[in-house]
Amino acid sequence: MKDENVLCVPTNTMKSVFDLSKSAWIVTPAELNQLPMTFVKRLNAETDSSYKQIIAYALVFNEKGELLCYCRHGSEKRLIGLRSAGIGGHVNDNDLGVTMFETLQNGLIREIQEELNVCLSSEQINLLGMINEEKTEVGHCHTGVVFKIELTSDLLHFDDEINNPLWCNPEDIDLTQFELWSGLAIQLTINKKYLYYE
Repeated sequence: MKDENVLCVPTNTMKSVFDLSKSAWIVTPAELNQLPMTFVKRLNAETDSSYKQIIAYALVFNEKGELLCYCRHGSEKRLIGLRSAGIGGHVNDNDLGVTMFETLQNGLIREIQEELNVCLSSEQINLLGMINEEKTEVGHCHTGVVFKIELTSDLLHFDDEINNPLWCNPEDIDLTQFELWSGLAIQLTINKKYLYYE
């Protein structure tokens, strides 16, 4: 685990702004910017439920409208072996911008550079919504802000986190084969319920 200061929001503040009983919902930049930005040592934040770590989480599409999917393989031991469609991760204090939305964009641009070796501009990033669940160990202290990224090329260079990447038609995906966060994020883009959460 990296020794870094990660973006967090006090859980009580999150509950006062959003209905955390929902698993996935649409959000605007203005709503995100209501949240205060706090940076907490990651090692502490991982076990402190009084904070929610805010994760920048992207679904990556190619020009054909296909979604990048892969098997988990890397540093997050709790997710290894599960299918995923999310690219992204923790936002740290080096990503700090003027607003919460800008800070999340900065973090996502860095993560995409690290994981896919692609340089993004903010114009390529579209906000979809938020996901929250407390069924899993990972979800208990994390809330995701979900973005859609459209790339003009599907020739990407993947880091070690991404195993067996393939491009899928979102409508053909069986959401039950995916980690919970990916299923919830995909639900924001297609008319399909992720029944695992019901």
